[in-house]
Amino acid sequence: MRILQITPRIAWPPTDGGRVVMLQVARALHDLGANVEILSLNPRKQRVDIAAARKALAPLTFDAIEIDTSARFAPLLRSFALRAPQLVARFFSPRFAAALRARLRDHDFDIVQIESPFLLPYLAIIRESSRAPVVLRSLNVEFRIWERLAARERNVVRRAAYRAIARSLRRYEIAQINACDAIVPIAEADALDLRALGCTSPMFVLPAGMAIDPLPSSGSVERPNAIGFLGSLDYRPNQDAALWIAQQLKPRMRPDLDLHVAGSRAPETLRERLSKCGVTFDGEVEDAAAFVDSMTVMIAPIFSGGGMRVKILEAMARRKVIVSTAIGAEGIDVTPGENIVIADDADAFSLAIESLLSDPTRAHAIGQAARTLVATRYSILPLVRGLLAFYDQLTKGRSVNSSGRS
Repeated sequence: MRILQITPRIAWPPTDGGRVVMLQVARALHDLGANVEILSLNPRKQRVDIAAARKALAPLTFDAIEIDTSARFAPLLRSFALRAPQLVARFFSPRFAAALRARLRDHDFDIVQIESPFLLPYLAIIRESSRAPVVLRSLNVEFRIWERLAARERNVVRRAAYRAIARSLRRYEIAQINACDAIVPIAEADALDLRALGCTSPMFVLPAGMAIDPLPSSGSVERPNAIGFLGSLDYRPNQDAALWIAQQLKPRMRPDLDLHVAGSRAPETLRERLSKCGVTFDGEVEDAAAFVDSMTVMIAPIFSGGGMRVKILEAMARRKVIVSTAIGAEGIDVTPGENIVIADDADAFSLAIESLLSDPTRAHAIGQAARTLVATRYSILPLVRGLLAFYDQLTKGRSVNSSGRS
């Protein structure tokens, strides 16, 4: 099966959940015998050296087109032409559209897999240039993220802005909900939400998966009383989590406990706030596994967002005990108290961390159960094998419909 994967940013290096998911799926498809080609946008704020990425992604066929998604004037004009919110229109590039046309003209694909609803403005080009079924790989119901952000925002102006963004994305996502031939959501809850919103297209729920190998040592030694948070810090739910750690959790913790926040592309204002509150900012860590291994407890105080938190799965795969909010653990088939600890406010979070630090045997048992869950439920190859079977049925259905026998 020949698959074209279209991504909103280069799926390397695997420093955030979106990149991890895109890369894991592409490599698993390849390992299972599919011929995978990747065409990516390379946004200025998340720019990656294309030659280095091409080398890292081999043997996958890969190319990318640079774009400035922070530009405002051009996306504003395009939003009218595309009938899409400005947040979506900023991902449209005439150069990328031309590269996509050329790729579809020169190759005969069985499936075109779009990795984000922000890439739906390219759907018309795909339809013009290919008869392949188009699948939307949905990591979130995007407007739900902004609804949750608005619900928690205290600043009146920002709350109004978040609500406006949520409304525009809601209209767009619902209008496009059946535009593709199938949707592959990351979580069962998202699939149910999409059905309730009117989706009638075929669906296959593909959770984020991990490559489960014998656990390699990162060479990092666990630091006593070290509590860590890791996430992409240009993503608003993660920024809010980092601020919550500094403002709500830190004052409730013992002075000898060492709170760490690590992640890429953190705004300077966030770095300053963390420093003022006594939280160690580790920045973009070169080795995420080493960072996780060096922590006694990993935390995920996420209060908005959707889909699945891949960083939680990665930490679970490394046998690390995790304290998370219920929202943070959404989409993962966890059992609180067995393979994760759930706490939804600062007092409960503080007590949960103290309890784990005072009982290392319990913390180790929860971490071991977490790895077992990932190995049995979220191993990437069995998950993607199911996706390939779904794609096989989708292409057979398209062939039958094209022949006029159905």
